Amino acid sequence: MKQTVSFYACDSYEDRAALKRAVLSVISDCGGFDALFDRGRRVVVKPNLVMKKSPEGAATTHPALMDVLLEILLEYTRDIRVVECPGGPGTPALVEAIYRTTGIREVCDRRGVEIVVSPEARTVTVEGAKVASALSLAGEMVDADVFINLGKLKSHSLTTFTGCAKNLYGAIVGLTKVEYHARFAQLSDFANLICDINRALVPTLNLLDAVVGMEGNGPTGGTARKIGGIVGGNNAFAVDAIGARLIGLREEEAPILSAARALGLYTPVEECLGDDYAPFVQSDFLFADAQRFSILREMPNLKFLRRFLEPRPVISSRCVGCGECVRLCPKSVIELRTVKGKKRAYIHKNKCIRCYCCQELCPAKAVDTKSRKILKI
Repeated sequence: MKQTVSFYACDSYEDRAALKRAVLSVISDCGGFDALFDRGRRVVVKPNLVMKKSPEGAATTHPALMDVLLEILLEYTRDIRVVECPGGPGTPALVEAIYRTTGIREVCDRRGVEIVVSPEARTVTVEGAKVASALSLAGEMVDADVFINLGKLKSHSLTTFTGCAKNLYGAIVGLTKVEYHARFAQLSDFANLICDINRALVPTLNLLDAVVGMEGNGPTGGTARKIGGIVGGNNAFAVDAIGARLIGLREEEAPILSAARALGLYTPVEECLGDDYAPFVQSDFLFADAQRFSILREMPNLKFLRRFLEPRPVISSRCVGCGECVRLCPKSVIELRTVKGKKRAYIHKNKCIRCYCCQELCPAKAVDTKSRKILKI
């Protein structure tokens, strides 16, 4: 299939006409409904619902975009399911709370669309795998006739930024995500893992929510940043390549895109259909604190020096002692300690693998990034 990617301007989520134009235009650019959908076939929509956050926080797929997409899809089929495996243990109560807080539950109930709260874990063989020959993925996504991937454009402490390709990490059910972070602790291995997931689970259509993205300590602890558009296409990596340009990032600076290029999973984007995205490029976009010294990751032969100098997560005074980071640390190197009568998380820094899961999933935004003083000179 020919690689197709488009950008369409949309100033706000309240501009429903612009949202609908963007989604319909992306579908048209990819060949139209007849090329993508057979009437009556099962459609699965996978949003980005990383954790319990309101839409204003810009950490999750906005419900307005979901609403417009479902309205369009319902003209072609009633067999639609929304499936996501958020961060954390994935218990039904927690997942339901995430759907409600993000606004997706209200949209789906109003549209009469089913939400799968407890996806089935399915072992899938990955042909041509780079690092993971078998993956545990949500069976509902694997079985979909039409699979639509709704990403969110955000900064990311580990992978520099996240979009549609990284969104498929949410196809991994429950705490298996934590296990994979431990198994693929090196950034290069983790980037190749994302590529393997995208080999095993290829979306029919990718839509990247870049109306309002997140900058700073993303993908959950940053701040909202207006960008102003929707990127879409039939190749998740090509869509992300345009997303990277929108936030002033070169493709070679994005580990997942670099890995995908090396594996031949997409080709350099020379043509972007739709509106001119150049006026929407953010020249002063703020990346995560952990990325300020990302050059250290280019020092493979200086492993011990790199580990000494590379920024690491630290627990701030904002910690409320909830223990979420303790439960979800891939290497179990965080513990709760009592300090002046209050519980507070403590990271054993010498065992930390710098995956930043603690920062990503902390409900109190209590995990900061600390670098060596020598790097501040």
